[in-house]
Amino acid sequence: MTIAERQAREAYNRENPWRPMKDVKADGTICELLFNDMVGDFGTEGLHYFLDTDGCWYRIDPPSRVWLTPINWRPAFVRLTPERRSLLKRRIAEQNRA
Repeated sequence: MTIAERQAREAYNRENPWRPMKDVKADGTICELLFNDMVGDFGTEGLHYFLDTDGCWYRIDPPSRVWLTPINWRPAFVRLTPERRSLLKRRIAEQNRA
């Protein structure tokens, strides 16, 4: 990572800090998630997720359900419509059947 890339990432982190999980709402907001494993925190650069009203997290591309428990989140300030959320969940169900 170059110095410019690191500075850009630090600026992004300052403008859009990680938030605690108690603040998340199941309204279809597209988010980034931060997970924890036994070694430490690991981010998921470039992957976007949403929390559905059923209480489950879903990854948008490629569509899948998230089985790990995230420790922090940050919003992308864009919401998926209920129709788009149901379409993604339907694609996940089709993948699981195949």
